Amino acid sequence: MAVLLLSGLMAGVLTGPASAAPVSTRVVSLNLCTDELLLELAEPSHILGLSPLATDCAESVRCEAAKSYPVQRPDGENLVVTYPDVVLDGTWHRPTVPLVTDALHVPFVQLPSIASLADIPTQIRTVAHAIGEDTRGEEMIRAFGERLESLRPAQPDRILTATVIGANLAGEEGGLISDLLKRAGFRLSASERPDGTIALETLIAHPPDLLVTGMISEGASLAEDVVHHPALRDRFTGAHLLALPGRLTMCGTPDTLDALTALIAAHDRLTGTEPSP
Repeated sequence: MAVLLLSGLMAGVLTGPASAAPVSTRVVSLNLCTDELLLELAEPSHILGLSPLATDCAESVRCEAAKSYPVQRPDGENLVVTYPDVVLDGTWHRPTVPLVTDALHVPFVQLPSIASLADIPTQIRTVAHAIGEDTRGEEMIRAFGERLESLRPAQPDRILTATVIGANLAGEEGGLISDLLKRAGFRLSASERPDGTIALETLIAHPPDLLVTGMISEGASLAEDVVHHPALRDRFTGAHLLALPGRLTMCGTPDTLDALTALIAAHDRLTGTEPSP
């Protein structure tokens, strides 16, 4: 019955008045990362809807701005009702989304996850082009590049060790957090497990110079609970501990550089070039 109803709704939209030409500035985002870029690149009146995570300040760096816009479930059924001109999403999406965008002949633009800071300009350019804001996109990319070029540790040749634990901070080589650490003057501590994680006992027995914890929301997962373990609290204090908000590494946006800035400051404190707070 739900499929029949959806088909009927789509047929009604597709057979609407021929004179009702779509406006090229009605954009819907179904993904947190496209939400954040859309809020930076689009005219406010062009944003038709954002994903539910857009207004969650634990996960979104643009949560306050997002509260001014409609929020809708990230599924195809809602697209039938809103009938946007462009749909933005990640590579993971609900099966109904491409079915509806195909039926409505609406461009469906997907952003893959990023593996390094070098991927961010591509993400910006993809979204900017999809919504017709190429000039704004290039300006954002230029500003991103200039800021990235200015972010360097005071003693880049002093490579320190770091371990990352907590939500959204995967410890494997080759990912975003690995790239951030390398640029900040760190290398990931050797892991004894294939998935990049490290046993608590090993972490205590062979401590890195810096322990980076990533938090999204209290009590959200076991990965976040572990950062409160008494043994870690006793072993890693002061300059040897950095709490990095999870929202800074959720997506690839210019705000990701705030995470790099925090890591560089931690490196400078450990090498004695910046005072501890």
